[in-house]
Amino acid sequence: MKKMKIPYPGMKNPGLIYLLVSFVICQSLIAVSHAQTVSTGTTLVIASGTTVNTDNSMSVLSGGTLDVQGTLVLKKNLTNNSAIASLGPGLIEFSGTVPQTISGVNVIQDLRINNAKGVTIAGTGDTRVNGILKLKNGLLKLGSNNLVLGPSASDSISLTPNLSMVVPTGVGEFRKEFASAGTFKYNVGDSTGTGVAEYSPVTLAFTSGTFGANNYAGVKLVNAKYPNDSITTPYLSRYWALSQSGITAFNCNATFNYVAADVTGTEASLYCNKVDPSPWVAYGAANTSSHYLTANNLSSFSTFTGSRPAMDVGLTAFLEGPYSGSTMTTALRTAGLVPLSQPYNVAPWNYNGPESVASIPAGVVDWVLIELRQAATPATATSATILKRRAAFIKSDGTIVEKDGTSPVRFYNAALTSNLYPVVKHRNHLAIMANNAVGMTSGIYTYNLSSGTGQIYGTGKVQLGSLWGMIAANADGSDFINNDDLLLWQSNFSQANYNKADFDFTGFVNNDDLLKWQQNFSKQATVPN
Repeated sequence: MKKMKIPYPGMKNPGLIYLLVSFVICQSLIAVSHAQTVSTGTTLVIASGTTVNTDNSMSVLSGGTLDVQGTLVLKKNLTNNSAIASLGPGLIEFSGTVPQTISGVNVIQDLRINNAKGVTIAGTGDTRVNGILKLKNGLLKLGSNNLVLGPSASDSISLTPNLSMVVPTGVGEFRKEFASAGTFKYNVGDSTGTGVAEYSPVTLAFTSGTFGANNYAGVKLVNAKYPNDSITTPYLSRYWALSQSGITAFNCNATFNYVAADVTGTEASLYCNKVDPSPWVAYGAANTSSHYLTANNLSSFSTFTGSRPAMDVGLTAFLEGPYSGSTMTTALRTAGLVPLSQPYNVAPWNYNGPESVASIPAGVVDWVLIELRQAATPATATSATILKRRAAFIKSDGTIVEKDGTSPVRFYNAALTSNLYPVVKHRNHLAIMANNAVGMTSGIYTYNLSSGTGQIYGTGKVQLGSLWGMIAANADGSDFINNDDLLLWQSNFSQANYNKADFDFTGFVNNDDLLKWQQNFSKQATVPN
């Protein structure tokens, strides 16, 4: 093959003929200083053993072909508008001194990132690497596109990890295809938050599974506290989203590395938590010396972060006062009377939890206070057995939910060692407790206190049509309806606000509330105390 100097056919340069179908470059080292365009109907081949260095952008037009069998070193951008995604079996290196982009749908054998200013996969196409992804220097940012490593592909870091890694902090994922069970380390991190790049790799170790054609396991991350996590401390300002396609019946162990700056609170109290979709699942405690979390024996993928361990409890109950027909009125919410912060921080409840919201979710009737009690039997589930307490919302359909208005109530650091008997308390109704030990369904401790007379412990309950619920007129919260409650009704008569003497939740204390008191006089809760 005759050695030839650039310019060459297919490149936009006056005086050259574009009719050649193929042009082969086979010099050992070629330097190109002007913009390069592979035109329609042209194939540019960089032969094996040849290195082409170009100081400007490389564009492959529709109908053109770039076949890198040797090495192509780019100082600017690469744009592939051709329907032919494959760019050959060689190496493409990005080693500019300004930010560079990879655009279009591309299949690259070996890809080397050697640009301290970084490279971004831009446009609307994904980039696939079938050989080696060499992260020598600089960040490879994915934006809204995916980076896919084939089943035989690998990646490597040859400089400080914070300076050389994949950044999947947008919509795009870093995906790896698997030929069979095995382990892969995703060298990922972010360049947001503190403004300093932070290496936070994920390792997935598949111990079993069926790996179909075009399967993948994907990773992306966010350098922030998980947004639906209501805890204060401790927590991790980082979460990772794992996805997969085409992998079935698998078992996988996941390791998530973070940086010490991500930790708010006591790191030793952090656990790896699966946080989305609900229910939350707590895995191992954080390794505080090497700063990583583990989630072993995964059979599905989700979003993971570090926080306190949690258990989700889904309860259903009804309040007699606002009950009408088959649902409860949301008149207090409609009138804007339900407070934004939980109201149980006063006697007799003395619960100082931080539950508050910016706005009351749709369908909310009022706040309730939930106690988790654990004991061998309901009779022995006294106040001395309280494991955790938490304020939550009760909705018109009886479901008791988190502050977001939909999720089960989440309890942190709740280590259940016996039977679970939840108690529901309300500011002007008698408390009730589950009569049966609550079991787990699909990861949620689920119990309906309203579905039958045997669902509520003791006699402190009221029949509401075909349902059972909590008795109204307990104005002082004593769990015994007597003249003290009448005195409170009298002192609040005709007031229009969020009032404990408003037993029917109309937002106004009147004679209808007196009728509730008369109807329930001398009744008391039968929750063990």
